Formats: sequence, C-alpha cells, structure tokens
Amino acid sequence: MQQNLTKRYYSISEVAIMFNVNISKLRYWQEQFPTINPKRDRAGDRKYTQDDINQIREIFILIEEEGHTIEGAKNALEKRRARKNANQEVVRTLVGLRDFLKKVRDSLEQGDDSSL
Repeated sequence: MQQNLTKRYYSISEVAIMFNVNISKLRYWQEQFPTINPKRDRAGDRKYTQDDINQIREIFILIEEEGHTIEGAKNALEKRRARKNANQEVVRTLVGLRDFLKKVRDSLEQGDDSSL
C-alpha cells in the first residue's frame, strides 16, 4: 500500500485501485470523514491530492486493517489529532523558552542585564 505518488491529482478509480476498495466505499468515507475533501474538475469528477490519499490511508488502516467501525475510526482520529495538538503546544512552549534563553545568553555575553 505504500506507494510513491508522482502525480498531482488522482482520479477516484486510481485511488480505489491503490487501496483495493470499491469506488462507492471511497464516496461513503468522504461523506463520513469531512477531512477527505477532493477537488472537483469541470466535469465534477473527484481529483484526489496526496494529502487526501494520506488521509484515506489512515482511515483504511483503522477500518480495514485494525477492524474499527466508522465511529471507532472517527474517535481514533480525534484522539490522534488531540495528541498532535497537545504536542504542538509543547513544542511552541519549548521554542519560546529557547528563544528567551538565547536572549539571556546573548545579554550575559555582552555584559548587559538591562534587556531581561
């Protein structure tokens, strides 16, 4: 299932082949998971980006390989996003602390404590 994606957009039939699922299942997943949001061309055909395919891969693993229900997959994805958001907040805090410590170091190197 891990493939090198070389095109910018993929048709629904190409994506269905990638995951060995029916086109109707992809349409259903799109209804159930709003994060899957393929663009549409002038004819109204779905055009999937690499990001869409990555999201489908995550859903495919949860449902088809791990055996989650749709609701179970939604819950699992929400928990992952919550952990990711918490991790991003920790990273932001650490970056702010690092920047502050750099200012302290620079100030000490210059012998000036007025900038603290």
